[in-house]
Amino acid sequence: MSEIKITILRDDLYDNSAYIGAHLCLPATNAEIQDALEKARIDDEHPDFTVVDYACGQDYLNELLPKKASLYELDYLARRLSGLNKVEKAAFEGVAKIEKAPNLPKLINLTYSLAHCHVVFEARNDEQLGKFYVDNGFITELEEVPEKVLQYIDYKKVGRIHREAEKGVFTKTGYVVQSEPDIKVVYDSTNIPKLDDDSGYVFKLYLIEGCFEPEKAKGVWLKLPALEAEIASALSEIGVSSLFDCVFTHCESSMPCFEDVFSESEDLEMLNILSNAISRIIDSNMVTKYKAALQYEYCTDLDLAIDIAQNLDCYSFCPSLSSPEDYGRQVLLKASGFPPDDMAFKLLDFRRYGEAKMKEDGVKSTDYGLICRNGKEFVFEFCTRPQGQQMGGM
Repeated sequence: MSEIKITILRDDLYDNSAYIGAHLCLPATNAEIQDALEKARIDDEHPDFTVVDYACGQDYLNELLPKKASLYELDYLARRLSGLNKVEKAAFEGVAKIEKAPNLPKLINLTYSLAHCHVVFEARNDEQLGKFYVDNGFITELEEVPEKVLQYIDYKKVGRIHREAEKGVFTKTGYVVQSEPDIKVVYDSTNIPKLDDDSGYVFKLYLIEGCFEPEKAKGVWLKLPALEAEIASALSEIGVSSLFDCVFTHCESSMPCFEDVFSESEDLEMLNILSNAISRIIDSNMVTKYKAALQYEYCTDLDLAIDIAQNLDCYSFCPSLSSPEDYGRQVLLKASGFPPDDMAFKLLDFRRYGEAKMKEDGVKSTDYGLICRNGKEFVFEFCTRPQGQQMGGM
């Protein structure tokens, strides 16, 4: 479940009306965080970004979290919050309020400092708090007072006196007080714990024998790409002789765009071919271009995904361009040879021209930038060549 939803924008593209940055739900995997950075065009050359929107499971956090923050630090907080139970989440809201505008490292450390917090869900104001203390015998001075006299007690005053003495606070969920106010410092702004190192795969499949009672079938996890020996070991553990005898019930991918795309009856050998192709793309630092090409082709088909992976040189990709206006400006500047600040460009409508040129050149906008087919021949090995292919520019 998402604890923190954010939108990030690269600072120097903030005012580009066609640039939308990236949305990210935390906690997230490293692959999901990296994918968001790619969509937002954030890299070593352009590292600065701003969080422009927070949507937290606990609303009060929206105003506490900073606009400038490390995604991995935010993810750390989200993971800590996702592990809290109902009482701990109520206590966390209280101690965050007690701290008065804590920074992100302190918020993280507060999640480790909830053992000495007490939450009274029945009390959301001084009067309710005072009645709770009286009714539950927490005020020893009133133990001998007759019941008929207690009805004249000013519960609001009782609650206020104890709240001020305890330095407690009211939240939307109740009253929170700390018996031990010292914050446990676990995080020192450098020691973000690493996630379990379950990497080195494109797909991770839970294989079982294809049968009528899958819930009773023995299963095994297989990471792709896999060598023949690794596949043989998995098949032996399941008790089948071939991948054709298997289906998968769960599929995880280091490529977020492939989550929930392929069906359980997908050809497993073809998935391994795709995994090998993507591994080569990762090694050549062309993952972002591949993701853009998948969007360009509206690809949800395994065969096409392999062919695209094997024909990436048939695409021209420009991650620095986000809109028809960007494209129109680039094409005109290239064609004219004029400098960008030339007066001739002051009154031109780059957007309308860019829209027309993108259509003419077969250029499409994706989450990762502008992309089109170039003049190189696309070799179809697994798919049938579509009719009327359009080549493009850039």
